[in-house]
Amino acid sequence: MTQHDGKRDQLLNFLDKNAFDPILQKNEDSYSLNLRTKFRDVKRSTQNEKSRFHNEYLTAKDVKDNYLSDLNSRTAKKKNAELQELGLPRLPEFREQFMDLCEKLRI
Repeated sequence: MTQHDGKRDQLLNFLDKNAFDPILQKNEDSYSLNLRTKFRDVKRSTQNEKSRFHNEYLTAKDVKDNYLSDLNSRTAKKKNAELQELGLPRLPEFREQFMDLCEKLRI
């Protein structure tokens, strides 16, 4: 494994731990019946987003660039509002930590 791959893995691990996995590991039973459909939709889109980061972004720079792009997209704004309503983590919450990690890794 190259050093570059290690940097990509560190960024992905950070996103998995902080943003993706807490949502994917949450049980829909913790929500009232009227919020479960919204939670299922958010969970499905989070799984798709995690898969996209892991399978389509092949370099640490790709991960960084797409993370930053996702912070401001129209789709992300809608999803972030839903995540906030459900009390789930949102990508923008981790921007400063993510950027600190990128700086530390020199990405």
